[in-house]
Amino acid sequence: MSKLGIGFVGSDVHVEGYVKSFLAHPEVKLVGACDSEEVNAQEVAAHGNMGLWTTCYEELLENPLIDVIMVCSPDHFHATHSIAALRAGKHVLCEKPMTTTLQDCKDMVRAVDETGLTFMASQFMRFQPIYQEIKKLYDDGQLGRAFFVEGSYIHDMSGIYARNTWRSAPENPQNVLIGGGCHPLDLLRWAVGSEIEEVHAYSNGYATHDFVLDDCYIFSCKFENGCLGKVMVTTGCRGHGMGEGFLSIYGTEATVWRNCFYRAKGEPTAITSENLDPMQAAVDHFVDCVITGRKPSIDVRDGAKTVSALVAGVESAESGATVTVSNEF
Repeated sequence: MSKLGIGFVGSDVHVEGYVKSFLAHPEVKLVGACDSEEVNAQEVAAHGNMGLWTTCYEELLENPLIDVIMVCSPDHFHATHSIAALRAGKHVLCEKPMTTTLQDCKDMVRAVDETGLTFMASQFMRFQPIYQEIKKLYDDGQLGRAFFVEGSYIHDMSGIYARNTWRSAPENPQNVLIGGGCHPLDLLRWAVGSEIEEVHAYSNGYATHDFVLDDCYIFSCKFENGCLGKVMVTTGCRGHGMGEGFLSIYGTEATVWRNCFYRAKGEPTAITSENLDPMQAAVDHFVDCVITGRKPSIDVRDGAKTVSALVAGVESAESGATVTVSNEF
């Protein structure tokens, strides 16, 4: 079997990690890169030793050497670029969040169903070894029944917003609950193994100067199995490098908090894990699914359900009302 040809569209923050991860896989070959800015397309291509760079996305889609499109464009272009790739006969690995609207989710599901091609939403934090261990503890029954789960996304993005990038562009800025909160919320859905049925959120927006949207959200939710959840998201934090918060699970028999295992009696014990790259693991899993035809662990419907809950959170913060989440895709 010949190697899978990989094409990249966009040059967003994680693109170098994806280029590195695909380069490390023995069954793929990096073919070309596309970005609306010529210098960005050249840089991505050079980073991956690719012979092709272009500002015309159709050139990638028409290239017979490309079997897979890695979507690393701005969040609001994910659906457009993914659907076009699928319609052109390419498999798709799409950077998180899968998209930003409920209608986009429905359109992406339809495109995957109609083409039958492999699509995966790259919520790569699920592949982080420490979260894999926490998930295993819960699935093995060692925590009992989860009654509350929480996570966070805490960053100081003032430096990023100050630069002239799409994230702070007034015409289509990044919503931080969707763009950042997708990390912890996806972990919560996955850990509990239940869908979110309703949400309520508050937000404010005065920590990050000159950013046009709110930069802090408190998002609470109720799962179909009765578990409650909370996600805190901020990009206005004063303290660089705090990053994604710990996945905490409060169960009827034990608790996982700050990567430690707490029982009813005795001292807490640290949860240990291997030191593996979650992005590499996500890419390896995706490539294996393309080659074998197996269903990805984070398929288009799974990605849509995370986005749907976050979109409901944005609506709740704007209206002040509790919002029912749409999970029918």
